[in-house]
Amino acid sequence: MHADLAAAMVRAAERIYGAIDGLEVLSNEGHSRQSLEDEIERRVEGWSQGGLILTDFWGGSCHVCGAAASRGHGEVVVVTGVNLPMVIDYLHNRDTNGPAELAARLQRKGVESLRIQRGSPE
Repeated sequence: MHADLAAAMVRAAERIYGAIDGLEVLSNEGHSRQSLEDEIERRVEGWSQGGLILTDFWGGSCHVCGAAASRGHGEVVVVTGVNLPMVIDYLHNRDTNGPAELAARLQRKGVESLRIQRGSPE
């Protein structure tokens, strides 16, 4: 993700979920497009069962490099537009769903988490 957004999101998730293992954070800060793509590819090379690359928004450098780096590495799915409810849902369900199913689940969670409230809640 851009700047320190991913690290901040993981810190917030730890406050809700507890200690988190097996989740890597990568910022685009200080990376050229090629070095970011290389770093993502280095990480996904070891994913024997596939996995998810979570990015902040569609079309940004993190998304573009994640999509390029995931090619040829099995079932690696890029999910963009990630928010905190999606990260929490990911943590709760990452061991019970394959990458494609988990990506679809996170997409639904992201949509469901967007709400508009006017006035006082009823």
